Amino acid sequence: MDDHSDHPAVIRLRAELDAAWKGVGALAQLEHVSRDRVVAELRAAVPDVASRAAREAGQEAVVAEIRRFAAAEVVASDPTVPSRVIWGDIVGTATVAATATTTLS
Repeated sequence: MDDHSDHPAVIRLRAELDAAWKGVGALAQLEHVSRDRVVAELRAAVPDVASRAAREAGQEAVVAEIRRFAAAEVVASDPTVPSRVIWGDIVGTATVAATATTTLS
């Protein structure tokens, strides 16, 4: 089995997941309209990067990276902002996007 954890596509995914995780943690600091825009962007961008990474580096490595981030605790500073639910949706959709692709050889 190849270890693709250092594959450039997995590194890009890792950076995207890290930025998304930090962004979700900061949602409570944004106004409602800005928050909705950020959430929409995260829900689109992370699965897109996951899908491309899976095609380049393989599903197994990408899903493993997503699961590693999915286990990270999201700090919810405002109970009116469902940060944990949003994070769960983002990593869940990213996992679906990664497993729906085929690896290019």
